[in-house]
Amino acid sequence: METRKLALKHLQSFIDESEQKINSILESLGWSKESVINLVSLFLGNMRKYSTTNGLILQNSDKHKDDGKDIQNTLTDATDMFPPSFQPNNSSSSIRLDNIKQAEAILEEVYQNPSFELGVSLEELVNRGPPVNLEDLHTNFTRDERLSLCQHVLKNTTKPPDVPEIKIRFKRDAHSEEKPTSLTEIAAIERDARRRNPKHRVSRNPLTYSEKVRHLIQVQTDALAHHFAQSTSSAETSDGNRRKQLKHARKSRSNSSEPARNQRKKKRHRSRSRERSKSGERKRQKLHKKHKREHS
Repeated sequence: METRKLALKHLQSFIDESEQKINSILESLGWSKESVINLVSLFLGNMRKYSTTNGLILQNSDKHKDDGKDIQNTLTDATDMFPPSFQPNNSSSSIRLDNIKQAEAILEEVYQNPSFELGVSLEELVNRGPPVNLEDLHTNFTRDERLSLCQHVLKNTTKPPDVPEIKIRFKRDAHSEEKPTSLTEIAAIERDARRRNPKHRVSRNPLTYSEKVRHLIQVQTDALAHHFAQSTSSAETSDGNRRKQLKHARKSRSNSSEPARNQRKKKRHRSRSRERSKSGERKRQKLHKKHKREHS
């Protein structure tokens, strides 16, 4: 009990120091706590106009300017509450706690355990209501109190009855035996029935063995043809490169340093030029030589 009071005291001092820091920051900026709360509430009010999917909800923004009440309501709504029990009121599998039942469950453990740690005093134990959400349970109830509530529920409730197994007769014969079926098997049966319906068929029937073999042969043939095409193109490319290299070698012989080659260069006739003459000039030269031979 003393450790809990000490922890609460430290928490309160931390809250006071944090509020002082926040107020000093707001004063340095020239703001006030009320103005910030009003601005935030106004912003939340405007956002609520567009928060629904059915259309716009027009609300008066003056309703959201009352000392931050709208912010507190928004935070309260956002907190997850414990869901209501799906068991009926007279069910033996559930128990509904109120202030009295909760205090009785905790006091029962207090009498058995002298070192039991209480969150509140014994006088206020009856006035404290049951937790409404998980945050309330962990903040306002100690570990021993939570354990006592859990043990009280386990002692005063029974296990819910098991759901009976679903049995289906898979054959149309009325004398066939019914077998227990799980929900997954039922879903698979519905899926198969839906697939057999032509109106809801979304995929074609699986391939037969001959179709699979035919498809495999076609894939292998295409791969072999692609390989042959690549090998032929690579051979043609290598032949072209070889021709280019030979042609380049022939052109580069003029720069050779061989003595016979240099000798042939020196004995070249002066009339022969390195550049190839035009076709008309070559014809005239041939005719002139022929005419000289005939008349010599």
